[in-house]
Amino acid sequence: MGVIRVLPEFIANKIAAGEVVERPASVVKELIENALDAGAAAVDVTIENGGKNLIRVSDDGCGMSAEDAKTAFQRHATSKISTLQDLDRIGSYGFRGEALPSIAAVSRLRLITRPEGAAHGAQVVIEGGNFRAVLEFPCAQGTTVEVRDLFFNTPARRKFLKSPSTEVGHILDTVSHLALPALGVRFTLKVDGKTLLDLTPAKELRARAAEILGEDTERELMEVNSGEGIVRISGLIGKPILTRANRSGIQLFVNRRWVKSTPLTYAILAGYHGFLMHGRFPAAVLFIELDLSRVDVNVHPTKQEVRISREQDVVEFIKASVRGCLGGAATLAPRLAVPAAATGPQAKSYTLSNSATTRVKEPRPEPAPSFDGFNQPSVVTAQAPVTLGEPVILRDSLKITRILGQIHQTFIVAETQEGYMIVDQHAAHERIIFEALMKNLTSGAAERQTLLLDEVLELHQRQLQLFKKAHPLLTKLGFEIEEFGERTYVVRAYPAALGEVNPAGLIRTFLEEQEEGKLRTILEDQTEMVAALCACKKSSVKARDSLAPQAVRALLERLAACQNPFSCPHGRPVFFTQTFSELERQFKRV
Repeated sequence: MGVIRVLPEFIANKIAAGEVVERPASVVKELIENALDAGAAAVDVTIENGGKNLIRVSDDGCGMSAEDAKTAFQRHATSKISTLQDLDRIGSYGFRGEALPSIAAVSRLRLITRPEGAAHGAQVVIEGGNFRAVLEFPCAQGTTVEVRDLFFNTPARRKFLKSPSTEVGHILDTVSHLALPALGVRFTLKVDGKTLLDLTPAKELRARAAEILGEDTERELMEVNSGEGIVRISGLIGKPILTRANRSGIQLFVNRRWVKSTPLTYAILAGYHGFLMHGRFPAAVLFIELDLSRVDVNVHPTKQEVRISREQDVVEFIKASVRGCLGGAATLAPRLAVPAAATGPQAKSYTLSNSATTRVKEPRPEPAPSFDGFNQPSVVTAQAPVTLGEPVILRDSLKITRILGQIHQTFIVAETQEGYMIVDQHAAHERIIFEALMKNLTSGAAERQTLLLDEVLELHQRQLQLFKKAHPLLTKLGFEIEEFGERTYVVRAYPAALGEVNPAGLIRTFLEEQEEGKLRTILEDQTEMVAALCACKKSSVKARDSLAPQAVRALLERLAACQNPFSCPHGRPVFFTQTFSELERQFKRV
């Protein structure tokens, strides 16, 4: 007798169900997708005990006849495809014919449905994959699926479910994700008798995002819209101040299908390169529209994994689109204005702004700013806060009214009409110098400062190898370094943007940190790493540095000229704001 045998159908069905039905949220996803495929204008979801006791999904879609309702529970029964060629151009959410039989195999299920024009509906009752009844049933047009006692016949699966609150969290995420592309559909989610979601039909994505993510979050999202023909990208991406500790804020849709894709997620993160602190992740709701023939959704029973033809081209396009939106949006950056003089009616304003555009292009380099006198020692004398004659725009609707000075000689504080702003002076100056050095690289004509006396740079063998690799980049930045022996070099000039600094010591520190593996930046290549280190080490304003009022003004003016004023080269934030209403909430005044 052979050892290979065919498994009984009920065992095979439970194995198949394990691929489709992982937890209650999986059931909700499959049933909502069926409702959307049926053309529903309203989808109602009801949950009890985290979905363990009851999951009910009702819709007002096209409904089914009694015959189709019974056939739908046979494995691989579907109305979405009929030929092999259909697999190459799948535009519906479902197509495999596995969801309903898989759910029915591990639950007590009842389906009630009626198609348009039918005199009566039908009711199908199934328990553990076995039909119990198929009856006529009076009901409205559409379909309702009730799933009770999920995993009642697979206790090993049931015991691995999390607490009801955790499962509800997954269900809430699922409904929210599926609602984002279906703007014309009303969604409700009730949990243990309480309504958690009631999403009315929306005309645009921003309105639906505001309902799901909250108005505070929605205000920090920018629209992205680029491409045409075979690839098109649209949606919302977060400003650099809107970050999370993980990738959960990134929501991707390919041809309106909610997907999980490492390459596409990487493309978004690469687009934010240089804008976010290390370990922080952006928020994004991004829709990628491709020709159906370029997308294979028949990868996994959950249909959340996709393969894309010429995927790298799509990755690069997403990266460039995100980068172009961040680099060109006027509302991305706080519009910062400061007076040119401490007092008097002649005060001059400097405003941070960029021309808005959604075209994919790299920001055009500008001449490196002058830093004459900026690094000179200064002493802060007691002064009254500077009041501006006219409020000036700080960010979007925020307006700055006074510059208050420094906190602990580390942070610059300004009052706004709606609250206040705090700037990290070291991070701000790092960003200023970094961009000046990068302009040296892109312009091909670095501004140099010649040393009166050459500085000697002696290296040991390990450092020598690291130095030879970095030497061409240091030259592009504006260093002039000549060989003076087997392991000795002389530094004759260095970038003017660095101000007064010991260039040989700066280079030696850079090599030591590379040698010890301590160098940490969020930057992609060696060129930017060198510029970032030069901007950080000794050349920039530090915490505990006293700044005279004119130095504060100079710092803010130069920050306003930066293409990315939000973060230092290592990704730390340069500033943040808080509104007066938020301050009142902190003190329990509201």
